[in-house]
Amino acid sequence: MFEKQHEIWLGEQAKHRTGESRRRLVEGHGESEKLFAKEVWWPLKGNFDFLHAEYELANHRDGSFYLDFAYVRPPHLVDWEIDDFATHGKHVNRRTFEYERERQNHLILDGWKVFRIPLDMLKERPQKCRQFVLQVMGKLYGDFGTANEPALTLNKREIIRLAARYQRPFTPEEISVPLAISLQYARKLLHELSDEGWLAAASGTTRVRTYSLGGKAELWKRK
Repeated sequence: MFEKQHEIWLGEQAKHRTGESRRRLVEGHGESEKLFAKEVWWPLKGNFDFLHAEYELANHRDGSFYLDFAYVRPPHLVDWEIDDFATHGKHVNRRTFEYERERQNHLILDGWKVFRIPLDMLKERPQKCRQFVLQVMGKLYGDFGTANEPALTLNKREIIRLAARYQRPFTPEEISVPLAISLQYARKLLHELSDEGWLAAASGTTRVRTYSLGGKAELWKRK
């Protein structure tokens, strides 16, 4: 079951990526990251909802950062990093040391909660890793079970992900472009999410011009 769902999960993400972002997903999500998905995430959740592999973020130098795993579910942004000592310890130099610290500082500044899992612990003590992840996610979201997850299509989940990332009112154009869907279809999905309570109209009456996270997201914040 895991292998099939893991393949589907990666395939769905690859459909929406091009260039370097797609290459990083294909090449960067390796055995270490798959081990985390198989030994920690899947036993706890049984799905990959809201979880993104090799998640791309713009950095402050007109480039990109890539997160091993981003869990993007309102009201939090959570980064799970898998650290291999051979990469992060033995082979570190001053430039990579500086880059890693700068990267983490900017993530925290942008509101991300960053957690690092040593690969050796993941291999040798996966139960300890599961307990830690469960502790973190339980503290952030309350019940970390599947019952509280919304039954949404991939495009709708992506819209909520983008809304959480923007953290401000956004236009239909800001949805249609990154999702590569028509403006008309984007408006349709936004209207449906608004009716369902996931989004709310931020401006406009007869025709909504901008949207923001809605009441269901607010319920998450009270957990």
